[in-house]
Amino acid sequence: MAEEGSTSSADQLADVFGGESRLNAMHGDAKRMLADAKAGRWAVDEETGSHLRRAVTQMQDRMSDLTLRINRLQQAPKFGNDEYAKRASAHFLTAMDSDDQSLVRVFLAAQDMLASLGQAIEIAISKYDASDDAAVQALHTFKDQELR
Repeated sequence: MAEEGSTSSADQLADVFGGESRLNAMHGDAKRMLADAKAGRWAVDEETGSHLRRAVTQMQDRMSDLTLRINRLQQAPKFGNDEYAKRASAHFLTAMDSDDQSLVRVFLAAQDMLASLGQAIEIAISKYDASDDAAVQALHTFKDQELR
């Protein structure tokens, strides 16, 4: 809940991915890529897949370093026991983790997007290998028939 004209931490995190709308689009794209890979509509060779895998893994590693800090944002700060401290603590929790635009939710959405993308890449690599094996088998069958 940033003041008007200021940039919130959630906005800054989303900006890493090109803004909130771009992060949401990427999340949807990653889910579609995963579905397409599972259905065999998307395949990628091992070399290309390894470059994609490395990029996703690097991003996941960077986000992993922030996980402990993000987990702390989901806990009420200990401002004190009086009524004002309790309200301030509740306000802090609401600001950090209350809707899809709050820092914690944006972070979790980015992690989920990267996990989906990583899974899609792994499946796409296996589909490429399987289609390559099938093509080799078909060529061998054709060659064997031609030799007869």
